[in-house]
Amino acid sequence: MIRTVVVDDDFRVAQIHVAYVQRVEGFEVVARCHNAVAATEAVDALRPDLLLLDLYLPDEHGLDLVARLRRGHHAPVDVMVITAAKDAASVHRAMQSGALHYLLKPFTFDLFRDRLLSYACMRSHLAARPEPSQDHVDKVFAALRPPTQSPVAKGRSPHTLETVERVVATSAGGVTALQVAETSGMSRATAQRYLSHLESIGRVTIQLRYGVAGRPEHVYHWTAHS
Repeated sequence: MIRTVVVDDDFRVAQIHVAYVQRVEGFEVVARCHNAVAATEAVDALRPDLLLLDLYLPDEHGLDLVARLRRGHHAPVDVMVITAAKDAASVHRAMQSGALHYLLKPFTFDLFRDRLLSYACMRSHLAARPEPSQDHVDKVFAALRPPTQSPVAKGRSPHTLETVERVVATSAGGVTALQVAETSGMSRATAQRYLSHLESIGRVTIQLRYGVAGRPEHVYHWTAHS
């Protein structure tokens, strides 16, 4: 589970973001904070993986908080900015501080989920190889790009496609349709349909695995150029 702290000065908005996080598989909220002091205490005490950070806090600007966390003896944490600040200076400063995403309010749950899933995919790529090659490093950075770059056939959900891609991409030895279904919570038929689509566009390859008896299994592998 990716342990997440939600920081927003508006109690109602913070609760909405908590509810959003709880709807995304693989994430859990470990704290909800409404100011910089509470956020700092949560980071140090709970050592979360991800900080969902509003910039307009009552006691300190969000990016000042990030800078203080980075230079002090605080637990390391990844940051995703969630704000209404649309000025270029804030965006640039957030990038300089190492923010992985900058999400403008208001936003839809689908967009929010896409950003969380891309972050989860990035973490999976990092964990897969302690000493990555250049191709693997490229995958790590590419994982943070919006999933809408993936071609999606008519009638298919880009969010479901992203989920299937993430499962296959993070499986070192390949994965079957049944394993994709069990991991993601979708039906085997749905997993098979999306895997077939990914194979048709060259994102996965199929290998036959023969057992003791019965028909061979189709094992799907993420292609090196994806």
